Amino acid sequence: MSTKPKLYYFDGRGKMESIRWLLAAAGVEFEEEFLETRDQYEKLLQGGSLLFQQVPMVEMDGMKMVQTRAILSYIAAKYNLYGKDLKERALIDMYVGGTDDLMGFILMFPFLSAEDKEKQRALIIQKATSRYFPVYEKVLKDHGQDFLVGNNFSWADVHLLEAILMVEEKKSDVLSGFPQLQAFKARISSIPAIKKFLEPGSQRKPVPDDKYVETVRRVLRMYYDVKANYKYRIFALVQVMVSDDEGFPCLFSTVPGHLAVCTFCKSQFCSAGAVRHSFSGARNTSSYLGLLYLSENQELRIMSGKPRLTYLNGRGRMEPIRWLLAAAGVEFEEVYLETKEQYDKLIKDGFLLFQQVPLVEIDGMKMVQTRAIMSYIAGKYNLYGKDLKERALIDMYVEGISDLMQMILMFPFSPPDAKEKNLESIKERATNRYFPVFEKVLKQHGQDFLVGNKFSWADVQLMEAILAVEEKVPDVLSGFPQLQVFKTKMSNMPTIKKFLQPGSPRKPPPDAHYVETVLKVFKK
Repeated sequence: MSTKPKLYYFDGRGKMESIRWLLAAAGVEFEEEFLETRDQYEKLLQGGSLLFQQVPMVEMDGMKMVQTRAILSYIAAKYNLYGKDLKERALIDMYVGGTDDLMGFILMFPFLSAEDKEKQRALIIQKATSRYFPVYEKVLKDHGQDFLVGNNFSWADVHLLEAILMVEEKKSDVLSGFPQLQAFKARISSIPAIKKFLEPGSQRKPVPDDKYVETVRRVLRMYYDVKANYKYRIFALVQVMVSDDEGFPCLFSTVPGHLAVCTFCKSQFCSAGAVRHSFSGARNTSSYLGLLYLSENQELRIMSGKPRLTYLNGRGRMEPIRWLLAAAGVEFEEVYLETKEQYDKLIKDGFLLFQQVPLVEIDGMKMVQTRAIMSYIAGKYNLYGKDLKERALIDMYVEGISDLMQMILMFPFSPPDAKEKNLESIKERATNRYFPVFEKVLKQHGQDFLVGNKFSWADVQLMEAILAVEEKVPDVLSGFPQLQVFKTKMSNMPTIKKFLQPGSPRKPPPDAHYVETVLKVFKK
């Protein structure tokens, strides 16, 4: 068997391209198997290679890895592209998350109609030049080094260069007002491994064309038209959505900071299988509140005492952060956003790197990007496995659970006539895709916990998801005896037991007041 990593995906960019970039930047040769037929995809499913029935999949170091973010994190850490300590890793995570937000706009571009492509092109350029590139221009200027974090080449540098080149494909002079980024592009492009990857004949993929789009549709059995509502800055897939197997999901995304309202059924949450059209946020590439993309900020100041959480007085994207801090036995304080003026002041004062929340002040950092925050907390409090392989498993499980939680996060914003269908979709996905995976993992692993024999972030996230689904479907675990036992064990852990008691910082299910507050605070 070859010792090279083997990548399973389409012969095109999609969610695999960033993985190709990172392996190439690390100087790692890899092989690829391109999915061209439905039979190839179903063979991977039947062989148990796709943990959550999704690609990309990478065979590496004896593992069959899924979930793009988990794969990238593993590669970055293995090849020393992930900073020298937890704080540098936190910065890398935040910058990668922000870059992912921008990449999300580009990812679904090939699937738009000709008319909507022109509008989307303008939107990509506008977001790049007004929200994302100014952040990195300032970081590079203030940091005064060749790289974004510390003075070493990292995953964040690779990801930003990839994004720059993709935006330049839409507007060649997009960096004309960003001298720091121009110099950055020249420096990173000259690094030998990157220079080699940019040469003709490398494994870098070209701009997606009609053949790529057709292949994705055929293999994943997706049949749809992509429509864009630029009043609300959202995209909907219309007609028949048979599968979202690629996992980003359904090949289109909401746009950061805008209310997601479906043009066609007027609902604020439509899920594949629940109604005959669907929309969602870009997977894995950013943290999302459901109807909001949530990104980051980092600004250092000395602070003491408890972590301070700034968000709405409700669950949203902050709830898993509360769960993780509580599981680690860490007390925290909260500031609740109740008015648009509070939110605007955070932006004006430079607290929100990409103009998005949640925001967590911890260890002298103002952290944003939900995934970055949680990764830092898990690492700091020894909830992230004992080695790279355990961390890779934790990442994969966490990302899979997050896919399910995204559906639940959107549920409160469903109109009354869509709630029943959305509820059925949550139940179907929990019982047919996600819970069977964890039932099997627990049975085969034979331990009290998902990874190794130690309590981890993955256990916390799964426990949160189980309880969230049970609020919608009380008997959802009736066919999952291993998960029933797991739930009991987790509920009796002292820190979790305390968090589940009345009066803890755990938030109740979102109600009409919470929904109203969200819409008021984030209104445009």
